Amino acid sequence: MERETCIMRKNLVFVLLFCAFTLPCLFGATVSCLVIETGLPTGGPKSQYSTMWENNLMDVLFESGHIVSNGRMIRLDKMPPENLPAEAERDFQEAKQNGADYFLVAIIEQKTGATPAVSLRLFSARTHLLIKEQVYSNNTPRSAREENESIKRAVGQIAAQII
Repeated sequence: MERETCIMRKNLVFVLLFCAFTLPCLFGATVSCLVIETGLPTGGPKSQYSTMWENNLMDVLFESGHIVSNGRMIRLDKMPPENLPAEAERDFQEAKQNGADYFLVAIIEQKTGATPAVSLRLFSARTHLLIKEQVYSNNTPRSAREENESIKRAVGQIAAQII
């Protein structure tokens, strides 16, 4: 009986140590995403390109193990000069109040006759600081499948900055 108790204690210690070292790795960060379109007429429908970006943002971040949410898409007349546009501040504050660790803004600049340029900006929700900015511009027209893969790679580079 005493031997069985000793074995059970050893097993319990092993399980507790295993949990202590592995559980912190199981939790992902909470990321709130916002897509901003520029250069399109106000009041029109979302562009398919913007929708493609929004879907891939959500997919890649979720597949990376993070908890992801998104806000409504915003449309602006032109590219904002500041890192976090004033129009996005309300969404940022809402994400912060809801416990987000990070706030990711994708600004899609639509230019007539040119491929859209996308600026990905990752902010810390706690400190309000810009962690990383990455600009994506695909100059060669591709199939939708190849474009999706290219977008996923770009988002994956930003996702690697999330701890």
